[in-house]
Amino acid sequence: MDRWTGIDEFVAVATLGSFTLAAKRLNTSVAQVSRRVKELESQLDHQLLTRTTRTLTLTQEGQVFLTHAQHLQHAYDDATLALRQRDQQPSGVLKLTAPVMYGEHYIMPLVHDFMAQYPKVTVDMLLTNEQLDIVSMGIDVAIRLGNLKSSTLKARRLTWRNTLVCAAPSYIEKFGQPHTLGELSQHNCLIGNSRTWRFRDKGVERNVTVYGNLTCNSGWALLDAASKGFGLVQLPHYYVHQALDSGKLVEVLPNFKPEREGVWALYPPRQYVPTSLRLLLDHLVCQFDPTAA
Repeated sequence: MDRWTGIDEFVAVATLGSFTLAAKRLNTSVAQVSRRVKELESQLDHQLLTRTTRTLTLTQEGQVFLTHAQHLQHAYDDATLALRQRDQQPSGVLKLTAPVMYGEHYIMPLVHDFMAQYPKVTVDMLLTNEQLDIVSMGIDVAIRLGNLKSSTLKARRLTWRNTLVCAAPSYIEKFGQPHTLGELSQHNCLIGNSRTWRFRDKGVERNVTVYGNLTCNSGWALLDAASKGFGLVQLPHYYVHQALDSGKLVEVLPNFKPEREGVWALYPPRQYVPTSLRLLLDHLVCQFDPTAA
């Protein structure tokens, strides 16, 4: 038996948790996937998966082998990509993921321009606010906003984002505006995914718990509520800049603005970065902000 036999099937089953989903990803039958995994287990003389009628779990041996099998896949991909680097015209599929709103409004228009420039590149974009495991899902690059958690992924900064506190003139006229962080407790604050707002006070990062009569996980909905005078809102600049320019909103507490955060492209650590991915990252950095690289 070829010593590579069953590795792709095993990794697909282990990461997807299903023989059926693995068969769909590999464009083959469930029986073929099951047969290949059994052949691999026989060759290794170890059981990699525990199967019941309802559950599918990795054995301890399976967990160890999965990590090494994924490295084998990446090494093979790198070897293939090293040959493709000789082709000056990038081609192939790029799998991307990005937050829904940011991806729709800012990433995809730039990706479309890139595809027009390089018509042999195919893009598979998944817009989701979940932070996916891009290595196990075979995703080439993920767009992430804000401070990054420690990981083995490569990161390239595309641009910056600033966070502002704003309110409608009608709200300020009726309730006044805060001039210190302590005054926030006296105001109706429109709350997003967190009740904690970030600030910088005399060079020190401060987190303030806020309260209000509206909680919503949509930045656009909070923007609309703030524009109609419901209360104060803290949002990234790309939500509020038009409302600020038009006068629908005004910035408050400008002296307590938190430090700007990065907008990042994360991608798996590999020796060879595909030409198409490298050119896409260069394109995004250039279009966003030439000083962000």
